[in-house]
Amino acid sequence: MGLIQNLKSYFNKKDNNEETGIAPEGVCPNCWGKQEWEGEYYKFKKGHDGNYDDDTYNNFVQDVARKLDKITAKDNEYICETCKMDYSISSNN
Repeated sequence: MGLIQNLKSYFNKKDNNEETGIAPEGVCPNCWGKQEWEGEYYKFKKGHDGNYDDDTYNNFVQDVARKLDKITAKDNEYICETCKMDYSISSNN
């Protein structure tokens, strides 16, 4: 899945009280938390009283994706391009 689909899946799971990770897949958890995107999503929903059309929702998600584009984990290194946090999993064999 791409970033937009990952964001939609994450927000959908949150809406349905399903278990999620601390950030959408492929997004730096450190930057996600610091930039408080989950809070922005709840503000968006509250501002529209839960009644928003698909275009409005898609525009919100695309706006978030544009801002997150620089903080995604790239390739197999899993190092955030913004905060330089290393999320690589070291093998303990």
